[in-house]
Amino acid sequence: MRMSPEEKQELDAWVEKEYPKSMERIDALNPYHQIGKKILFAGIMSYVIFVMVDIPFLKTLSIIFLLIGMLIETFALVAYFKTLSND
Repeated sequence: MRMSPEEKQELDAWVEKEYPKSMERIDALNPYHQIGKKILFAGIMSYVIFVMVDIPFLKTLSIIFLLIGMLIETFALVAYFKTLSND
């Protein structure tokens, strides 16, 4: 789909206006995202260690870490999309 020069200029103006708002939203939720990534990484590493050492406790721990990490990441995404709907 080709855009006319006027449409392109209008789109560029909209992006310039909305981009800073979007970055503020992302920065506000960045701590949750960082925590979620670290917990997910801990879950993956505990599962890798479980596979190598075969300690049943590590399998349970990895599942718990992965679930908590996914919940935190989901919370961050839902909160981000809620901020979008407030505008």
